[in-house]
Amino acid sequence: MDNGSNSDYHAATMNLLAVDIGNTDIKFGIFRDGQLTEQWRATGTRTHPEKFSAMLRDSLARTGLHFGALAYTSVVPDIETVFRKTIQYCYNLPDHRIFAVTPARIQLPLDFSHYPLGQLGMDRLVNACSARLLYPDTDLIIVDFGTATTFDLVSAKGVYWGGAIAPGLNTFAACLPEKTAKLPWVDITGKRAEEIGMGQNTIACLEAGLGIGYRGMVKELLKESIETLDTTEFLALATGGLAEVVLRVCGLEHRFQQTDPALTLKGLALLYDYNRLTLSLS
Repeated sequence: MDNGSNSDYHAATMNLLAVDIGNTDIKFGIFRDGQLTEQWRATGTRTHPEKFSAMLRDSLARTGLHFGALAYTSVVPDIETVFRKTIQYCYNLPDHRIFAVTPARIQLPLDFSHYPLGQLGMDRLVNACSARLLYPDTDLIIVDFGTATTFDLVSAKGVYWGGAIAPGLNTFAACLPEKTAKLPWVDITGKRAEEIGMGQNTIACLEAGLGIGYRGMVKELLKESIETLDTTEFLALATGGLAEVVLRVCGLEHRFQQTDPALTLKGLALLYDYNRLTLSLS
């Protein structure tokens, strides 16, 4: 398995801030001359939009970084307006230097005719486009391990075939403690697959259900993905904040040819560059 977290990508955007606003965290990246030179994340405040602006200003101010353009995506509509206003006010960016991933207004490198774009999360769309631009002419299975675990399928001909959405590992782990009176929270994120077996006490049983159960789910969804793409030659690509954890805990490292936690940020920069001439984003 190759770790694709290096900063190379096939675009040439200068001084671009890429921001991925997710349900749990907000990820930031600075691209200089097509290179991801800095990246960091901050805890999200999706239920408190009024706090988001202060968090955003503080996070950017601590870095001391400068940028001349912004590309972003958000799965939290309530804070998108606050986000744009904060960036424009604090950094004096004109509208034409702010690139939001809005499918109806931008060019996309994939055929999405088999999936209603209005129902597709923008993080999934960006991941699929990013993988296509980084690995053209390849059957792709993109798995994002985060609050949710998502599977996205892209054919070698550039057709998006949909995928699957499941609870993320930590979301999965939180269900039983929330819904039962006596079962405790169990954290398996520090374990390896060989340390988890069928249990002989409550904690070990919970670990088995989480670790072995999650492994089974991911393996079955991978199998179904391969059958849907009808392929024997494909690239399975893991991304997301929990990618390396899940692959280690579930013993699935050999099932993925690439791991790239920065795939979404790279995709934002790639889409910005892909649309630069079309949208006059100079």
